[in-house]
Amino acid sequence: MFRLTLLVLALSLPMLAQWSEGYVWTNGIRIHYWRTGGAPSKPVLVMAHGSSDDGRCWTNLAKEFTDRYDLILFDARGHGLSDPPKAGDLPDAQVEDLAGLIRELKLEKPILMGHSMGSASVAWFAAKYPDVPRAVILEDPALVPNARNVGPRDAQELAKQRATMIQRNNQTVAELVAGCMKNSPKWGQSECELWAPSKQRHHPDTVRATNAARPLMKDLFPQIQAPTLILKADAQGDLRRQNEEVTRILAKGRIVHIEGAGHNVRRENKPQTLAVMNEFLKGL
Repeated sequence: MFRLTLLVLALSLPMLAQWSEGYVWTNGIRIHYWRTGGAPSKPVLVMAHGSSDDGRCWTNLAKEFTDRYDLILFDARGHGLSDPPKAGDLPDAQVEDLAGLIRELKLEKPILMGHSMGSASVAWFAAKYPDVPRAVILEDPALVPNARNVGPRDAQELAKQRATMIQRNNQTVAELVAGCMKNSPKWGQSECELWAPSKQRHHPDTVRATNAARPLMKDLFPQIQAPTLILKADAQGDLRRQNEEVTRILAKGRIVHIEGAGHNVRRENKPQTLAVMNEFLKGL
């Protein structure tokens, strides 16, 4: 299994070899990124991954857009090949990392897409710098607050989270892929193979004592002026209505609940995700 996984990963490298990679220095750290490049006339699409993932986790979705867009898949601080967080990082550190990346690469009116943690950073960025993004795409952002996710974490819980992260750091790619295939069968082999190496590189200093300092989406959305698409995990009843109510705050917003998808929307229903994204992007 391990040899097979390495072979499949090796076969994927020629495609990535056509892309460039590099670093920018911004906000006191190095940020690593992959870039698909292409004609200068292509619009830029910047993709911000979720917690414990890295830029390469966007590969399968990015390949669907390389003919039309110049994509930038960057590693958040503490993820992939970017530098780890620093003691005393402010709650908006990832927002300013994104601002610095855009500035250092001299990107004009980029489209911004984020998943989970990345969606929080993208939404906060779009609210803080409303004139910068051409459009915003949020993959399963937290629209309705969950007390478990915003409250303080005690030392015991933080230590437990770090221990879990170190345990995953030490797993082999083959072990991680096998676990992914077992726990997330909808994803498929290729997604699990891209996901697995990111767990080895996820830095334990990304554990936060609290997320309470991050603004809620309902407070950010009134400040976002760019056209915004929300790709939300499937939901019914009150939760679906609450998601739609928060989305109505956006000046130019649309929400689509992706059928049968959980938090990893694009991995669990890629065909509908692509259809909705293409319709949205075509209308810009």
